[in-house]
Amino acid sequence: MNTKKVELLAPAGNMDALKAAAAGGADAIYLGLRSFSARAFAGNFSHEEFQEAIRYCHIRNIRIYVTINTMLFETEIENAKKEVDFLYNNDCDGILVQDLGLFHYIRTCYPDFDVHCSTQMHIHNLAGVDYMRDHGAKRVVLARETPIEIIREACKRNIEIEVFVYGAICISYSGQCLMSAATKNRSANRGMCAQCCRLKYVNEDGSHFKEGDYILSPKDLNLIDEIPALLDAGVSSLKIEGRMKRPEYVWLVTSVFRAAVDAYYAGKKFVLSEEKKRDLLLMFNRGFSHGHPFHDDVTARMSQHRPNHQGVRIGTVLQYRNGRVQVKLEAPLYQHDGLRILNQPSDTGLTAVRIYDNRDNLVSSARAGDVVWLDCHSKPVPKKGQPLQKTSDTRLISAIDEEIEKGRKVLLTMEYHAAAGAPLAVTVTDAEGRQVTALSSMEVQVAKNAPLSKEKIEASLNKCGDTAYVISDIHGESGNIFLPVKEINETRRKALELMDDARAKRHERAGFVPYHFELKEQVRPETRLLIESDASIPGYAVFTKGYGPEHVRPIVDENYSQVIQGEKEILSSYCDLAGQHDQCVIGMSFNIANSYAMAYVLSHPGIIGVIVSSEMNNAQIRQSMDAFKERYGFEPCLYRLVYGKRDAMLIKDSFMKRYDKRIMKDIHGNVYPIDYNGSVTRILEPDLYRSDNPYCYGSYVILHGEEGVERILEEANEELFERI
Repeated sequence: MNTKKVELLAPAGNMDALKAAAAGGADAIYLGLRSFSARAFAGNFSHEEFQEAIRYCHIRNIRIYVTINTMLFETEIENAKKEVDFLYNNDCDGILVQDLGLFHYIRTCYPDFDVHCSTQMHIHNLAGVDYMRDHGAKRVVLARETPIEIIREACKRNIEIEVFVYGAICISYSGQCLMSAATKNRSANRGMCAQCCRLKYVNEDGSHFKEGDYILSPKDLNLIDEIPALLDAGVSSLKIEGRMKRPEYVWLVTSVFRAAVDAYYAGKKFVLSEEKKRDLLLMFNRGFSHGHPFHDDVTARMSQHRPNHQGVRIGTVLQYRNGRVQVKLEAPLYQHDGLRILNQPSDTGLTAVRIYDNRDNLVSSARAGDVVWLDCHSKPVPKKGQPLQKTSDTRLISAIDEEIEKGRKVLLTMEYHAAAGAPLAVTVTDAEGRQVTALSSMEVQVAKNAPLSKEKIEASLNKCGDTAYVISDIHGESGNIFLPVKEINETRRKALELMDDARAKRHERAGFVPYHFELKEQVRPETRLLIESDASIPGYAVFTKGYGPEHVRPIVDENYSQVIQGEKEILSSYCDLAGQHDQCVIGMSFNIANSYAMAYVLSHPGIIGVIVSSEMNNAQIRQSMDAFKERYGFEPCLYRLVYGKRDAMLIKDSFMKRYDKRIMKDIHGNVYPIDYNGSVTRILEPDLYRSDNPYCYGSYVILHGEEGVERILEEANEELFERI
């Protein structure tokens, strides 16, 4: 059994969800500010809300981590630095980052600020874990695809390991999905994912895949049954996904995992009750799986017929008539429950605003076995035999809201001393040994008539109301004394406020260290044109895409733990930085988009150039180059993608049981080539990416067997050399 207690980490997209996470039993909560969060569409927190949140949580012994886990452009760096400084000086417990430039800046300027490697860094093997540990990371959030065998080994590497245990998962490797940016102009690397994995796709000829129309849509992760295996492995933090979910979802999932974790440490076997299983399904589910961590196969991982909340089946459609649907119930139904009828070409949604029995009487509820009518004006029209699903349960929501309202409480002991001629002294002590004393503003008097009883004093002092506290033990001295009850209450209030202040501040910071980083100019490589191709091209040095021991490093190598000896390679993953390199180039999948990130990776021996993110435009590239030159005195050696189809998604294993065709098409007619090499699936973007390159030292070309290769390369060369 793992002796160091694991952290239960819950999400919060707003203050209501944060309080729900606290009430549910979270040890820590992660959230985003209004900028630089990978969940840009969550409510997120203003500075004032964060200050309220950090105080609320620290008083209740809960840590807060903040996500600044997006790719950063040059124009955003200064504001990101200001956000880091704000968090540092406002007692934040840790910060999750993706951008390597920001990572290095924080480690340099705030040595005592814990930095966590976001899952967007795509740390998926032991080499990556070791590298981030050696460069100052406190924690690594492993890629969701990491198997339990690698998780176990990672936990032995003297760094905290965090894993996702519940909620929605990306089908693509985190940080390696360009589908949304390529087709919707919404960057997943910048928190604006359009969730292309939840959209419909068909065969090139328009026919449907036998698996379903939503072939890229995975089930939600649920590892509640695997808590003992994860804790035995030594995992430091169990992460629940859901910063865009409602507070009731956050409370329910957190409380279930709290019970499972507590059972583990009590030496008891945890069994999820049928009622709780149903509650989880009702709250939100796309179906559940154990995902890649515990080796579910593709049929167990995917939910390819529907991409949204499935709810729980509670009945069957009998008929539809005049704007009403008749159903036979298999489970209870209550007024205002949310419902969905599984239909084609889309589901029929409705709410049980009015429930009619078979005599056409309005009722507020119905039982299993009842036949009822429901108003239904949504399209498509329901048909006999279709399933009725409950997608929200009003009674469940109300019950959870009551639990959230109770809040998270902290136990205190209280001692008081009431003697005539002196102020009332009230001392409170918490479990960690913090102790504060408050004095009444007026002195205790000798009682002239009825003295103030010990019971009445303690009854007043024991009233903690809506504070964070519960008094577990109270004792003190009193005699023939009198003090207005109002004064006793005020003294108690002051004592609890002093305890708030004592508990709220958790860190004594060493302070900001000015950024200092020296970088020497390297000899620029002779290669101005980087070519990636599946075939050799006479007269050119060609890089292949990750299928051999040379050239482009495979983007996914879970078992890799040795020191990489790379020569003339394009590196594909942060994990590759762990190696020893000779004339290697940082690949586009590193998402390098600012001068700080450029400088950081170029400081590694043997790294001679950087292929910048294809999500940068020329103006952003120029801004980064100018900032780089101003700081270091020379321009960085950069390459820019000018031609080719990018990997829109990189997927572990496959998303279909077998591939009849290597093509899929979306509802807009875009056609996506698919390639599967036995371990990784590549989905290419539908249209060729083309760009000019007025600023970078070199150009990067991706070829996939196109005709006219000579013309393509000639044009790329002409553009480069016309600028000299």
